[in-house]
Amino acid sequence: MNKLTSILGGFAVIAIALVFIVQFRPNASQQMVETARCAVEIRGACISSGHYWASYRMLAPRGADQEWLRQRNLRKITAEGLVERQLLNEDAKRLGITISDDELNAELTSGRMHVSMPVSPVTMPDGRVVDPRGAAYMGMGGPMLRYLNVKNRQTGKFDLKAYEREVRMVAKMSPQEFREYQKEEIIAARMRDLVRSRAVVGEAEAFARYNQDKSTATVSYVRLDKRFFADLVADKSQKAIDAWVALNKEEEERQWNSRKSSYLPECRVTRHILAKIDQDNADPADAKAKAKEKIEQAKARLDKGESFADVARAMSEDGSAERGGLLGCVTKGKMVKPFEDAMLKAEPGKVTDIVESEFGYHLVLVDKVAKDLEAEAVGRAEVDEDLYLKFETERLTAEAAKAILAAVKGGKTLDQAVDTYLSELEAKLATKDEKKDGKAKKDDKKKDDTKDEAKKDEAAAESPVRKHPQRPVVESSLPFNASGSPIPGMMPGSNAATAAFKLEKPGDAADEIVQLFTGYAVMVLKEKKPASKEDWEKDRPAFMAQFREEKQEDALVAYISRLRNTLGTEIKFGGAEFTTEAKPPKDGAEDFGE
Repeated sequence: MNKLTSILGGFAVIAIALVFIVQFRPNASQQMVETARCAVEIRGACISSGHYWASYRMLAPRGADQEWLRQRNLRKITAEGLVERQLLNEDAKRLGITISDDELNAELTSGRMHVSMPVSPVTMPDGRVVDPRGAAYMGMGGPMLRYLNVKNRQTGKFDLKAYEREVRMVAKMSPQEFREYQKEEIIAARMRDLVRSRAVVGEAEAFARYNQDKSTATVSYVRLDKRFFADLVADKSQKAIDAWVALNKEEEERQWNSRKSSYLPECRVTRHILAKIDQDNADPADAKAKAKEKIEQAKARLDKGESFADVARAMSEDGSAERGGLLGCVTKGKMVKPFEDAMLKAEPGKVTDIVESEFGYHLVLVDKVAKDLEAEAVGRAEVDEDLYLKFETERLTAEAAKAILAAVKGGKTLDQAVDTYLSELEAKLATKDEKKDGKAKKDDKKKDDTKDEAKKDEAAAESPVRKHPQRPVVESSLPFNASGSPIPGMMPGSNAATAAFKLEKPGDAADEIVQLFTGYAVMVLKEKKPASKEDWEKDRPAFMAQFREEKQEDALVAYISRLRNTLGTEIKFGGAEFTTEAKPPKDGAEDFGE
């Protein structure tokens, strides 16, 4: 019996070996899934839908929902990965790079599955350009490997049945088609490794990059905000607005046509005072009580006869405070419901009761209700003023920044230049106010030189220029490197950091003003701190490795971009389902091409 058992066991081992050889020999017969359809065709070469859906499944992180896949447009990413695979395989043939059957078998029996993810930027169907190496795609691409459970649980060795089960379940392919699919993927992986290996890093180059990354600078800067110039500096007289409109009638008409629906057929010229509820207060009840107390104080001042505009300027916590609480001519549907309900019920000229909204507590005043032609006249006036102020404050802000920069270049410190500018502005505004009141300012040579300086400082501190929340103030940056952002709110593409590192010594000013989303800034070097040799010696191994990896990836991106540039129009997608995410079916199941 023992001898018979041994003979039968030997036959079983031989049989398994024969099956293994048949399954893995290059031209074995196979039970193919549907692959006649091309997902992508490149220069006449067809990438089958079977390969496409296998890659799609492998790239989709386990447990990812359909919305996540749609946001990243995984179908387009899958297709572009296969395009790159095809280009790499074509170039591999030119270079004579291939893989032997033994090497392929070794990969398959190890359970490693290769899948191609694009490395070069991809243009999505909606026109967006995304970087597949970015944070949104973390966990999908590198190292372009997935693993199959192909080992026997008891022995820990390769199990052919387990392998076949995994292939059919994960890739939805016959083992032989999976073999051909993986052969192309592995050759593409070898090409990527070859390109990466050509990127070398010298120590001098690495230190130059290290010095660029680790050297820091700090700057002093002043921001010139357009809101400051709109509120205090711009000439908002009707004469100035009309003169601008006369020169820019076409632009004014275009803007009015785009905004007139916001005024017609009826709008209400509305003001409000807002007491905000402090969202940072740990006690919500206390926060509401404090806001309620403040709005009640505002109402008490109104009840005593103070003008709504004056109380709004003094107490409102909304951006409209500087305009006396004026929101403009407001139509139905533009405000939150509690505010709108109060506004629509308000009698023109009378202040409403206290209104609570999600923003806090309001007092609302409707100056008048404008209809039809009057609404158009009010609307046009607002559009004209908005448009005029947009261009005028841009000009005034840039001029102020250039004046301060010129003063610094002339030898003043940034603080001195800003203080001089504000003092001159205060004098101009005081003169303007006196003329408005019909009082000509007289030059009194006999003023007492010993006048109380404390009173002068107190008067200056109370001036609208010094009290404005967006007034120019000298600030200091945090330390930044050559690719950092020295000033908050810089426009994209600003070279402020580069300009700062070109400055030689503290007090030197950048040659150009810095453009911000809300205006301009003037920047002066405060300190420059180069990377130390001691830090370099300590960080060198890790930095060299990281820098080499970056250069390798950059080399690969450049290489594939050159291959893509040879394509022209010689690429066709088999249908929208291979580039655009499908709408979710009623049963909630994802379409994986079965």
